[in-house]
Amino acid sequence: MVDKAVLENLRDGYSSDQILQLVDVIDAIRARLADPDGVRADLLRLHAMAHTVINGATLTVAPNETDVWEMADEMATEFKDWIALLSHAVDRLTPLAELVPKE
Repeated sequence: MVDKAVLENLRDGYSSDQILQLVDVIDAIRARLADPDGVRADLLRLHAMAHTVINGATLTVAPNETDVWEMADEMATEFKDWIALLSHAVDRLTPLAELVPKE
């Protein structure tokens, strides 16, 4: 059972293709998360860099041309992009959640 009024509105203006588009978004994020050289590796490298800079620890990662602040900024930007994409996903799914039948 679904709310019939909401269903009629969805039939007039909602495309289920929007859900398939979300699959592509999730696949892109998943690929970055699942990649052994992806986000996990980047966070571990950033931790090592920050630990050296902030705590004076011995350098445990090979130096490269990226500064700690630059890497942190790049990762924060990537996460913000994901938040925007996931927020868009919520917006696309909410109309379907509104199909809940009224008592």
